[in-house]
Amino acid sequence: MKKIILTSLLSLCVGVVAAQEATLPTPDAKVLGMGGVAMTTLSGSHAIYNNSAITVFSDMPSQISSSYYGQGEFDYYSVSGHCRFDNINVAQLGWRQYLREKGNNDMALDLGYAHKFNDNWGIGITARYMHLKRPTESADALAVDLSTAWVKPLYNLGAGSELRVGGKLGNLGGYLNNSNYTLPMDITAGVALDSFFTDVHEVTLGMDFGYYFTPRQVRGFQMSVGAEYNIMQLIQLRAGYHYGEKRDYYPSYGSVGAGIRILHLRLDFAYLIAEKETLLHNTYSFSFGLDF
Repeated sequence: MKKIILTSLLSLCVGVVAAQEATLPTPDAKVLGMGGVAMTTLSGSHAIYNNSAITVFSDMPSQISSSYYGQGEFDYYSVSGHCRFDNINVAQLGWRQYLREKGNNDMALDLGYAHKFNDNWGIGITARYMHLKRPTESADALAVDLSTAWVKPLYNLGAGSELRVGGKLGNLGGYLNNSNYTLPMDITAGVALDSFFTDVHEVTLGMDFGYYFTPRQVRGFQMSVGAEYNIMQLIQLRAGYHYGEKRDYYPSYGSVGAGIRILHLRLDFAYLIAEKETLLHNTYSFSFGLDF
């Protein structure tokens, strides 16, 4: 059976999978805790894997993060960061390693750039190199993600409240030389409402819609909904649900999560609630980061 490798870092799904394996969600524990809402997530650990354009609206000039994603016998590690040159330009860098059974492992290196046009609009581009290693073969691929973000302050809901909209066209590219592998291409859009009820209570509601449109084997619709309750910018509680139309490739799951912010330190945890017959059963993620 022809294998399909899913390494796109789009909204909810990022990782590498074969034809009968479930797609790995982004390793970002904040995104996972909200059911995979990725297009509009601020202050996450891996914006370059979600929506690189959103970094131009972050309050933090620079950030470095690391995540561990545990899924049964599989181990998935990631490190990424961004650096703001000025008020409108942000550079990003990311590395991921997915270790599988029987000597299989996949690696991806990402380089991103985001630009802020004005107070409301930003765009981003991410270039990616991927290397797949199997016991009898290996393959290399190049791909590009194109993303955008729009932010609108909502002063009538309290200082700091805002509406965010984001989108991404992901994994535009292919494998080098002759290969039996195919990169799945996808498009995702999302919206989030961030509201401060008081100076110490913040609630964020978000939703993403995504569609894999090529190749035919993975064509299908996905949706994520999630919420976060932030107390004094110190403690965050999260929950969400992700719906996947094609169960073999991107199954449905619920999620819960929590986070702690102490000065410049971030620690996030997420746990996925999925059916036993799916590979996402008992999956969890830890993310750690520093904001400068």
